[in-house]
Amino acid sequence: MSIVYNYMLYFFIYSFLGWVCESIYCSCLQKKIINRGFLNGPVCPVYGVGALIIIRGCWSYRDSMIAVFISGMVLTSLLEYITSDILEKLFHAKWWDYSNHKCNINGRVCLLNSTMFGFMSVFVIEFLHPFIISKLDMMNITVLYVFLILAIIAMIVDLIITAKALDSLTIKVDSLTAIVDDMKKIHSKFKLYEDEEFLRRLKKSPEEVAQKLKIASSKYGDLDIQEKIDEIQLKFSALKQKAIIHRRLFNAFPNMRSAGTKKRDAHFQYIKKMLKEKNR
Repeated sequence: MSIVYNYMLYFFIYSFLGWVCESIYCSCLQKKIINRGFLNGPVCPVYGVGALIIIRGCWSYRDSMIAVFISGMVLTSLLEYITSDILEKLFHAKWWDYSNHKCNINGRVCLLNSTMFGFMSVFVIEFLHPFIISKLDMMNITVLYVFLILAIIAMIVDLIITAKALDSLTIKVDSLTAIVDDMKKIHSKFKLYEDEEFLRRLKKSPEEVAQKLKIASSKYGDLDIQEKIDEIQLKFSALKQKAIIHRRLFNAFPNMRSAGTKKRDAHFQYIKKMLKEKNR
């Protein structure tokens, strides 16, 4: 079997094993079943990539557990940092944040996780990977080829679905930002609350503020503003639609937040809360 073929098998095997470990760990922490991972399927690609990096970078040091531990710790921490940066730039969101952990670097990596990755590297190189190699050598090559093809197709489809869901999430946040700006303009005409109180209520529940503004506009008989508020309420309804994948991602990454301004993150958190609570 070719090196590329072997490594693709290793990638999917370790992606699945990483997903199993992450899902069990997070499910225990949150006391409910969590489908952990960036994708919807039972894989965590970052673990697959991490395993390949460990195998390539640490295999020659397998006679020394200390060397494997240190090199694995450095390589996996570098991967986690780069992955965090890439996801943030692609989807304008912080998927995890270790800012509250001791010895962290920009909240992307921390000493605790890096140490755990070091021990995992030792386990993979010294025990798990030799076992996987021996088992794969015993399996039918045709079956493995079919599995690999199906796994690749499934992951590509999953990537497309997830990317579209994340893009729609960005659109939702942009839409909420526009809605809030419109309500601020409408409120300036009626002044239902003092500025600070208005902002507090707006942050707590934009939908409730929109309803209050609609009642106020009906008293003044301002049809243009009433139509505008009706449009705003329709937009709120649209924000709640097609939230299944979003809710899964928010459950998988409960500390996810916007990588933009504080204002944008406040809107992001409101969207997150709204989508998680839908149909509860």
